[in-house]
Amino acid sequence: MGGAVPLGMYIVSVVLFMIPCSLLWIAWRRSIKGRQESEQADWRTHCITAALLVAATATPTSMAFVFSWLLSGGSPHGMDTPPGLWKPLAAVVKWTLLASLLFAVLGKGRGRFLVLGWAAADVFAVAMVYMLQMD
Repeated sequence: MGGAVPLGMYIVSVVLFMIPCSLLWIAWRRSIKGRQESEQADWRTHCITAALLVAATATPTSMAFVFSWLLSGGSPHGMDTPPGLWKPLAAVVKWTLLASLLFAVLGKGRGRFLVLGWAAADVFAVAMVYMLQMD
């Protein structure tokens, strides 16, 4: 097992992930409101829904990745951190993030910008945890 990570890093991680979670929540609310106002949804509207569904799975997966990485010792260089659940989760996070971006780009409406903002906030949260762990 890697070195001990202070409890404060877990708290900081939760706080950082509140940003993408908030953006995702706002995007869902707008999507539901837009569906109620719209009479008929086309394929591009369905792309936004798909982007939101994929993003809704990517966010907890990203959080699980960070927590597993921290639990394993959390070396930002990846050389000192022993293998753990964080290794396979890294690929899942990457592909779900890319899939949600693809669906958002294909979609229409302002909701896609919230999904793009969510993706940036998710990457920002993970990067900040890495940077803050570099003590």
